[in-house]
Amino acid sequence: MLVGRAKSGLPLIAKWEGRRWPGARTKEAVPRVALVYLAVMIISWAGNWPLMKLALGQAPPLVFVLFRLIGSLALIAPALVVTRPPLLPVRGERLSLFWVGQLQVAGFLICSIIGLAIVPAGRAIVLAYTMPLWAIPIGLFLWPEPLGRAPLIGAAIGFAGLVLFMNPGLVDWGDGRVLAGNTLLLAAILWAVGSCLYRRHSWRSPFWVQTFWQLAVSIAPVGAIVLTGAASGPVHWSPGLIAILAYNCIVTTALGYFLWGKVLSVMPAATAGQVLTLTPVGSFVLCTLMFGGTVTADVVPSVALIVGGIFVTLRR
Repeated sequence: MLVGRAKSGLPLIAKWEGRRWPGARTKEAVPRVALVYLAVMIISWAGNWPLMKLALGQAPPLVFVLFRLIGSLALIAPALVVTRPPLLPVRGERLSLFWVGQLQVAGFLICSIIGLAIVPAGRAIVLAYTMPLWAIPIGLFLWPEPLGRAPLIGAAIGFAGLVLFMNPGLVDWGDGRVLAGNTLLLAAILWAVGSCLYRRHSWRSPFWVQTFWQLAVSIAPVGAIVLTGAASGPVHWSPGLIAILAYNCIVTTALGYFLWGKVLSVMPAATAGQVLTLTPVGSFVLCTLMFGGTVTADVVPSVALIVGGIFVTLRR
């Protein structure tokens, strides 16, 4: 039960019912099921970055994203028809979910796949998961949601771990191609804005309907860029590419964004994003095994900082 006070001074009581009441503030512990959802996302997304890097050798970046979105919608739509919820969000939520989709789905996928095509996979992943750093000031601006001292300290510790993990000293900052790959930072910012905007509302539409709508509206900007020819190129179909696309459609896109919406309904975007910073660690190991690379001495302390930051943030 959540208790608040209306502008008139009269007390208000809002039942939880699995969703947030926007005006409420609570210091309750994070539901364990949210941590389970995040664990599924970490494992599935960590494995997907090296898979996408492999796919880019067979398909243009934005064509791959377009196929990914269309495939996800093709899976979700029949399920919604069978279970008979409305295909559209309830009135009053469509425009807000449109912008959430443009930011955290279309914007993130476009910028991240372009960056992944330019810079090494390991560095690309770390840049994309700077999201919680941006989510803290953006979240405070869009919706004043006090994080408390522990989450802020934990975020600082975790970000120090990310910086050490990325090792900026090894980056050739004079290489224009490498700098162009920093569109991944823009991807992280767009993801943060979209997630914080999502946290600002209390949604009445079912989560699968929200997911379907966000993916559907994301097809327009991706398709428009592909149609201009700026992202044209041949697609070399193979069993491997089909398998990677299937994994992206089913697991990392349809299921991934559904779980992300569930998590954001009970956790601040900055806190949830910080837990997801474990994703680059898993991806780094896989990328090193698949594409080669050197595991330097700073990897162990950086991982310790990332994990320590998460522990401080979630500690109650």
